[in-house]
Amino acid sequence: MPDNPAPLILLTRPRAQSERFATAIGDMADVLIMPLMDIVPTGTRPALDDADGLIFTSENGVHMFAALSPRRDLPAWCVGDRTAEVAAALGMTAHSAAGTADDLLTMLAAIRPTGRILHLHGLHTRGDVAARLRDIGINAEGVAVYDQRRISPAPDLGEVLTEGRLVIVPLFSPRSARIFAEEAGKTPRPSIRLVCLSNAVCQSLPDEWRSCATISAHADANAMVQAIRDELSL
Repeated sequence: MPDNPAPLILLTRPRAQSERFATAIGDMADVLIMPLMDIVPTGTRPALDDADGLIFTSENGVHMFAALSPRRDLPAWCVGDRTAEVAAALGMTAHSAAGTADDLLTMLAAIRPTGRILHLHGLHTRGDVAARLRDIGINAEGVAVYDQRRISPAPDLGEVLTEGRLVIVPLFSPRSARIFAEEAGKTPRPSIRLVCLSNAVCQSLPDEWRSCATISAHADANAMVQAIRDELSL
């Protein structure tokens, strides 16, 4: 390795999402994709014919809905802009909360949609969105339509994390944060920096890893790119 190796941005999201984020990063640093999860259907087919609206807390839910149903007339309430863009590209009327699940709940509490509302989500989720909506009188039901399946890391993950150069790891969900910390080991190295999408993601890390983590100013990809750029300029 050179005496002053270039910084590395390590992407551990499912491959398709990592490849898209790598495009957003551009050439600001070397990029390495090592997925620690992939997205697979659960096989559950929710009753969509009598649904009056859909809630999506990730674009994975949108993709699974597209595979399950030809309906595009349902309004889609989405956690963030990227998820809303994917839903709109399908021809749905999409509304973005432009933030976190709490922002999405605030938006829905103000809109107060009527009828049967389905939240299509993954097996691993935090905060029961549907239950919280039912608590305020909205007829919401949650259905897990995909699994964020953990996969074994590439054999050289340990080498990448211990070779000495600055490694920045963007983390987009509490589950991805926990998995990374488990695979990386209990003792962080000074050369590793974590960039978390939200406080909830950061709080999912073990205490020892939080000391090397920063939180994005906003819960979206553009803010994550800026947070990475800030880490590179330190």
